Amino acid sequence: MKKQLPYLLYTALFLLACLVPGLGMAFLGPSPAVGKETVVRLPSLTKPDGSFNLSFLPDAADWFSHSFAFRSQLITWDSALKARLLGTSSQSQVVLGQQDWLFYRETLDDYTGADQLTNRQAFCAARSLRLAEDYVRAQGGAFLFTIAPNKASLYPDYLPENLAPAAEGYPAPLWEALTAQQVTCADLFAPFRTQEEILYFQGDSHWTNRGAAFAHDVLAEALGLPGRDFQRPGQYQPIHKGDLFDMLYPASSQREADFLFQPEPNFSYTQPIQGPDDLRIETESAQGKGSLLMFRDSFGNALYPLLAEDFAFARFSRTMPYPLLQMEELNSTCVILEIVERNLPLLAQAPFQMPAPQREKDQLPFKEELFQPEALCPQSASLELQPSGALVRVTGQVDALCAPDSPVYLLSPEDGSAWEAFPACAPKAEGTAGETVAFTAYLDPSASSQSLCVAYRWQGQWWLALPSPLFTDNTWQAAHGLLPKGGETG
Repeated sequence: MKKQLPYLLYTALFLLACLVPGLGMAFLGPSPAVGKETVVRLPSLTKPDGSFNLSFLPDAADWFSHSFAFRSQLITWDSALKARLLGTSSQSQVVLGQQDWLFYRETLDDYTGADQLTNRQAFCAARSLRLAEDYVRAQGGAFLFTIAPNKASLYPDYLPENLAPAAEGYPAPLWEALTAQQVTCADLFAPFRTQEEILYFQGDSHWTNRGAAFAHDVLAEALGLPGRDFQRPGQYQPIHKGDLFDMLYPASSQREADFLFQPEPNFSYTQPIQGPDDLRIETESAQGKGSLLMFRDSFGNALYPLLAEDFAFARFSRTMPYPLLQMEELNSTCVILEIVERNLPLLAQAPFQMPAPQREKDQLPFKEELFQPEALCPQSASLELQPSGALVRVTGQVDALCAPDSPVYLLSPEDGSAWEAFPACAPKAEGTAGETVAFTAYLDPSASSQSLCVAYRWQGQWWLALPSPLFTDNTWQAAHGLLPKGGETG
């Protein structure tokens, strides 16, 4: 019995340790979500229609794994041990840098060029921005696009050792395309790199309040506004818990210093907000002028209070695709689009909601030669229509290669109308180095009810892709001169 006592004691302690997380929930309640986790709710035995929830057990296991007692403390202890003893991160999204700096793992591929933008992605993003700027200017407003740099792009000295940077930098193809499309931009990379003061958090992926003030002044200068927020008085206080630090050490009480402006920016909210991450924030300022519509991401959390002070009214939106039609609703005099470097590929996926610009015949890069048998694409165009407010969202794809810098047009053979669509970056065609035709356009319901053809460029030639109903209609093709004598398509 004496020999078995240590084993019995060990077993009892092991069972007790296993019971503590569950028993602790009875007294302390479920543990809160950690870092950027989504809150997992306790599942119900029944579905809303009254039927039995067949996935109750796996859902309950998932809920328990995210809610057991002392979870935050255990994650913190585990992360601390692995970081100090092994030099590794316990969270897959967080990378340990030098001198206790933390980095978002996704940004390392941007830094090294492993996830570089393709030429097609760069063109799609730049062309979409050009179309958006044309729309804003047609409404009498100013347009400004800016990229919030990844922390890794500005402070590579604190990255893990042996990481080689991309030869030209991550946004290089996009900068070239933006220049070619003459998009109005404010470059934040060069000014931040020449600033000696560190303007990003050590344990966060974002800039500090001082960094936001520095970015504000660059944007203000580009808009012809006073940019003096970087000289705004204040002091540093240990008040900030970084998003990356919180993912690793959720139970830690340690805080990083952030700059508090004194006095704070002078503006008011038109309605209460829950926090800076709200999808929509609206502000008023007695000292501001004009009306701002800004599309932003989390980097705008520290930036929007400074811009709110500059405009009599401002709406800050995190909705995507960007609802650019709101400019007419708000009578905006200025539209700003801010996006972080790591999210640039999103701009190649038709990022704006706005009417597709209609093109006259003399504005099209092709003439009547498009409606010739030799210009007919051997693949049909697949189109999908969905209501989108007062417009119809037309998305489509053609299983054919297009030039990296090819725009996409929608044509109505009935009346000859033409619209330029937002080019989108589709997956590469299997076994090729090229990318297929993809697009999105927002049309008036009367226009979208027509049979729309798709025009695109490949190898120096413009091609016409017919929608599926017309692709197999030889009678229609013959009537429009698209069917070679004795030939058929489809």
